Amino acid sequence: MSSFFDNTKIVGFAFVMVAVILVADAILTIVLGFMDVSDDLKEGIDNWMLYCVIGGIGSLICAALYGFFANKVYVGTYSEKIVILEQYVRIVGLTTALGGIFNAVASIAGGQDIGAAIVSAIILVLIGLLIMFISTKINDGKQTVGDKIIWIILLIAFILMIIGSALSMVSLIGVVDGIAHILIGIFMIAFLFDSEVKSKMNM
Repeated sequence: MSSFFDNTKIVGFAFVMVAVILVADAILTIVLGFMDVSDDLKEGIDNWMLYCVIGGIGSLICAALYGFFANKVYVGTYSEKIVILEQYVRIVGLTTALGGIFNAVASIAGGQDIGAAIVSAIILVLIGLLIMFISTKINDGKQTVGDKIIWIILLIAFILMIIGSALSMVSLIGVVDGIAHILIGIFMIAFLFDSEVKSKMNM
């Protein structure tokens, strides 16, 4: 079983699958902006096209960044478990922050409440920055009490990711995305329990 989790190309493939789904979803969002959709779907949005195009472009940028990371894991540029763990947490933080900014701009352009959009953006940017800060501590060469706390936080986060992904598999795309995220979560947990990773994170 350990040899399975030593094969980082497998988790790299899962990352690539998620990246492909994210790109497809972003493109679909942009296309929806030029389609005649029901009023129920556009509820509260005055400028549907701008809302979809700006949001879709933001999603596409985030998907591309995720895709670059996924490819580096798949081709072996990132091969050490702790490096993959660090870079994955970093890209999640980066895309969370960028996504928050683009979603806020899309909401404002679409005619939604400016105050709510700004507050949402600030919250997501702060969360994203916090996640990126955590990523810098994963492989900084220091073994501190903070590393133990981060290890526990990541373990809980990946368990929740697996549970959430399992519950979200309600469509064909959802099944593919869910399976990919479940596989990623399992690998990340296995990486956390790797003896070298545990040692570097003071566990």
